[in-house]
Amino acid sequence: HQAQLERIRQAALSHPTYGYRRLHQVLAAQEQPAPGQIGLHTIRLAVGDLGLQPPLPRKARRKAVPAISETLWPAGRRIQVDATRFSLGDGVCWAYLVLDVETRCLLHLHVIRSLSASSAVTALHTGLRVLRDLGIQEEVLVMTDGGSDFTSAAFQAACQEVGSWVRAKVSQKGGMGILERANRTLKYEFVFREDFATMQELRDGTVRFRDWYNQVRLHSALGYACPWAKLLEAAKSRNAA
Repeated sequence: HQAQLERIRQAALSHPTYGYRRLHQVLAAQEQPAPGQIGLHTIRLAVGDLGLQPPLPRKARRKAVPAISETLWPAGRRIQVDATRFSLGDGVCWAYLVLDVETRCLLHLHVIRSLSASSAVTALHTGLRVLRDLGIQEEVLVMTDGGSDFTSAAFQAACQEVGSWVRAKVSQKGGMGILERANRTLKYEFVFREDFATMQELRDGTVRFRDWYNQVRLHSALGYACPWAKLLEAAKSRNAA
């Protein structure tokens, strides 16, 4: 054992930038003892014990934000934001959806290459602009899952500017299951049928899907009315008040 430790120490000192896998290759290429006698696991532990190449500390995971029941949600017009993944011919992309819960109106559909806090903030702001343009100025309650883009400091700050934020589950009453149903419609009634090959093709088709979802498709939760018509009614009643 001491002889093995000495061989590992000498190899690590000779190659200070090598990891334990490269050190294993160096030791296996030596003539004595036979190649491969010292295993990967032995080398990994040895360089740590010798203090020559200590293992990198594991990154501490941020504590998950717990979901709370509907009775404890802050007041505000409920806006749900979520991202759904698509694997297309030119790679993986994501679509952020912003939904007004009261009217089931799809406020915005934002297609990007990868998830990020800035993309989530952009999607939220663009969706809320639709409400503001219609004269709906009330504070909102932004509802999301516990994704890192939604729990980031940038997204949390954006939510505080317009109201408040809460993490909700798909399974709970009034939770993210509402937006998940819109995700399902986007996938099975549009993307999979259109058979998009690239992210740009999907991005170009988002306006067409949003118009169909809001102004043509009848929604059972609205008494088989269109979401856009319900949103206009809500804006008219609030502006009249």
